[in-house]
Amino acid sequence: MKTLEKLAVELHQRKLANGANLFLFSRKGMPIFIRTLFFAGSRFDTIPGTSHFLEHMLVAGTEKFPTKNLIAKHLERVGGDFGAATNGNFVRFDIEIPESGDLIAGMEVLDQCLNHSLFDERTIENERGSIFSEIKSRKSNPNEVVVDLFNSLAFQGTLLEKGVRGEIEDVKSISRAVLIDHKNSFINSGHACFIAAGDISIDQLASFLSEVNLPYQKRFNVQEILPIINITTSAVKRYSDVKELHIMLGCRTSFDDYKEYCALQALNIILAVGRGSRLTTLLRYKNGLVYSVSGSIVDSGDWGSFRIKLTCDRNNWEKARKLIYDLFDDIRKGGVLESELEIVKCKISKGMIRNLQTSKSWVDNHDVEALLSPESLHTVEDYVQNINSLSVNDISFVANKYLEPKYFYTAICGDIDI
Repeated sequence: MKTLEKLAVELHQRKLANGANLFLFSRKGMPIFIRTLFFAGSRFDTIPGTSHFLEHMLVAGTEKFPTKNLIAKHLERVGGDFGAATNGNFVRFDIEIPESGDLIAGMEVLDQCLNHSLFDERTIENERGSIFSEIKSRKSNPNEVVVDLFNSLAFQGTLLEKGVRGEIEDVKSISRAVLIDHKNSFINSGHACFIAAGDISIDQLASFLSEVNLPYQKRFNVQEILPIINITTSAVKRYSDVKELHIMLGCRTSFDDYKEYCALQALNIILAVGRGSRLTTLLRYKNGLVYSVSGSIVDSGDWGSFRIKLTCDRNNWEKARKLIYDLFDDIRKGGVLESELEIVKCKISKGMIRNLQTSKSWVDNHDVEALLSPESLHTVEDYVQNINSLSVNDISFVANKYLEPKYFYTAICGDIDI
């Protein structure tokens, strides 16, 4: 057990009988949120879109609850909820229950969806149609397509290059046999981890989860870092009626240690997080070129990325791009101010109190490491301690390593040609 005193949370870890790891952030008075995370995302698809289709089928109907609305009603009668999602790496399944006394209802749904989904042909065709609609809807939204376009650049030539949902022609070719084969290959204890938070004991939760009889398999481990390839560094998806460009630019990352990850997080906040960030000040308040700018960092085992997202009028893009890269150059040469770093430290130290008031937020902040690095999980407390130990020299190091325009990919959606 590890106590995170400032937030009155206890971290417990246990290995279940089937070999899957269980992490619990225990906190009095909080509802219970349980995530089952599988290393089973689109990178493993033999046909693009298979893992996403499988996610749909897991929650589309089971032996005990033949339709999705019956699954929902079973949880709603105790004030609970469920959900599922897929990305390049993971398929996840979430259950939320207000009180531990009703957890049996959540465990029933969890076991049914993971082990007893029906995969009947009629439901498969219904979900296929739903996915067609989802693909079309996403393609019509340049704000979402720009993310897919960036990913296709940043991960070109790797397992993550293909889109999570696939194309309509791909989804048409996914058969029941393909879905079941993918389930048998990846929905098992070797690809899984349970991450939970709320007012429940580790003994009680482990006892409940032991009834979720995931097939046993030896734990899957990432073997190699995904290569960084930049044969193509820019891409445009033309939307002739969208004059406001949706833009994402960024680079791949490869961290030497956790402190470097924290240093880049701090630099990201200085650059592009919040109204006081340098890019918001420069692009919006000083030049009126954008409404907002956001920055994010993702680190996921064998790959990582740093990305900046913005929208601007197509006539302003060249000026905005020059200002962004000139700012990068200024930071590489001159670093950041001590006062800027102190603001970041206060923002993170104080902000975590506000940002960690739900059980889901605890799971969201720890799930990837819990699955991929269970022996060296960094808690939010570790994160704050590392942030508070940073110097401006640490920020300069990551600025010089990553803020080089030649390393950046640029994805744009809107009425523009490159």
